[in-house]
Amino acid sequence: MNSGHMIEKRAILHVHTRASDGTGTVEQVIDEALSAGVDILGINDHRNLWARDHGYGGWHSSLFLLAGTELEDQGENSHMLAYGIDRLPPSKVTSEQIDFVNSEGGIAIAAHPTEAPGRLPKTRSYSWKAGREGLGGVEVWNYMSLWKKGINPLNAVRKLRHPDRCTADPDPGAVEFWQGTGGCAVACPDAHALRFGVGRRILEVFPYGMLFRRLVTHILLDDELPKEHVEAERSIIEALRLGRCFCSSMLPGDASGFRAAREGSRMMLRMPGEGDVFLDGPLGAVWRGRLEKGDHRLPGGDCPGLAVTVKREGRTWIFCGVP
Repeated sequence: MNSGHMIEKRAILHVHTRASDGTGTVEQVIDEALSAGVDILGINDHRNLWARDHGYGGWHSSLFLLAGTELEDQGENSHMLAYGIDRLPPSKVTSEQIDFVNSEGGIAIAAHPTEAPGRLPKTRSYSWKAGREGLGGVEVWNYMSLWKKGINPLNAVRKLRHPDRCTADPDPGAVEFWQGTGGCAVACPDAHALRFGVGRRILEVFPYGMLFRRLVTHILLDDELPKEHVEAERSIIEALRLGRCFCSSMLPGDASGFRAAREGSRMMLRMPGEGDVFLDGPLGAVWRGRLEKGDHRLPGGDCPGLAVTVKREGRTWIFCGVP
C-alpha cells in the first residue's frame, strides 16, 4: 500500500460558539482545540458566518480554523455543514442551498441525517427531509445526536453520568444514508458546551475540552497545508470532497496511521493496532475477522459504498467510508 507519504490531520468538525447556540467564544474554542492537539477546527454556527466574517478563518498557531456554517430548511430540518463559502445562500430550500454551496466552490455535508428524537424539551429530531443530489458527504457519527436519542426523565441522569455508553458506534441509519450518497463520511461532536444555572452555580454539560477528545475525523492530504489560508482551505475541502478521510473514537486508542484503499478487487487495510474488522456493502456483510497491526489484503475492493469498521472493547474504534 503506497500511502505512507500522505499527510494526516486530526479534524474536529461541527462546533458551535456564542454566535449561535454554543456557549464559548471563538477564542475559547480555539484554545480548547489547541490544548486537545487538534489540527483543523470546523466552526458551524447556525445560519451565520460570524467566525468567517470576523476574520477567524485560517491559521491560529498550529491550528487551521475552517470557518463554515450550519444550514437548514424552513422547517428546521435537513441540516447541512457548509464550508468554503463567503456568503449565505439566499434560499432555505435544501436543494437550492446545496447548489449554491457547490457553485461557490464549497462543500455541503448532511448533518445527523437520520437522528432519533428524545422525550425531553429541545430534543426533537432534525433529520434529513430532502433529496441528496450534490451533497459532498455525510456526518455518520454525531456525538450529541446519539446521546440525546431516546432520552427521557427516567434515563436522563444515567445518560449524563455515562455519555460515552450512548455514543459507542456510528448511527447505522446515517451509514446507510452515506452508502446511498457517497462523498466523505465524517464524525463530529456537534459541540455546544451547554451551561445551566445562575451565578456561581453553573453546570457545564459536555464541555468543549471533553468533546474534542472523543470523535475525530482524520483528513488525508498529499502535502502539508499551505500557509496561505485560502489555499489551505481549498486543500481541506478537496480532500473531503474526494472522501479522503476516516473517523475514529479516541477512547479505544489513537487511530493515526490507519489507511483503506482499493486495489483491484481487493481492499488494502493498514491497521495501526489490532482490532475486529467488519466490511459491509449496501447489500450486507463482505468480510469479518480480527486483524493485527500491519498491512492486509481483503475482499471487497470492487464493492461500492464499502463501510469499514474496526472495533475494540465492544465499541467502534475506526470507521471509514470508502466511496
